[in-house]
Amino acid sequence: MESPDGQVVEDGTEELSIASDPKFVSELALAEYKTLRDEILKKMDHRTSLVVCSVTVSSAVLGFGVDRKSGPLLLVSPLVSLLLGIFILFHNTQIGTASEYLRVRFDEPLSKSSGGSLGWHIGMSDPKVRLRHRLLPYHIPLILIAIAPALVAFPLALANLDWVVWLLMGVDGGLLVLYAAQLTKYWDRV
Repeated sequence: MESPDGQVVEDGTEELSIASDPKFVSELALAEYKTLRDEILKKMDHRTSLVVCSVTVSSAVLGFGVDRKSGPLLLVSPLVSLLLGIFILFHNTQIGTASEYLRVRFDEPLSKSSGGSLGWHIGMSDPKVRLRHRLLPYHIPLILIAIAPALVAFPLALANLDWVVWLLMGVDGGLLVLYAAQLTKYWDRV
């Protein structure tokens, strides 16, 4: 009896499928690796665009709010920067998760089989190394891009109090807490 792929079936059991072919398995692994690296690069590009958008929009709205002495307009700036900050953090988490997967699934096994030569993902896997190398030039600026508009807008908006200002301050405060909670929760992946 023959199976659908033309292989002879003995004793009612099918022979192993194409997944048992080492060449197929290695091609599949290579395709997975390349796809995930491409996805990481795309997410990094999107993150850069989001950072530029956040700085541009927040600065413009903050400038208009100061120029017009409008508390509600001032408080739109932190709303935008915190929403984009949360989205940037989400991208960072996805990038970190995919990088960790590649390190565990590909880099570590390849390093062990090649006599211990370290790949980039393995060298950067220590959270202390990542934090030391990225805190000042990367993490602090991203955090400030997200929270600085709130630090500037809140005191300025208090000069023009009305119910809209209080409402927007509550929303901005809630987003600030959400951003801090997400940053704390996913700190090891960013």
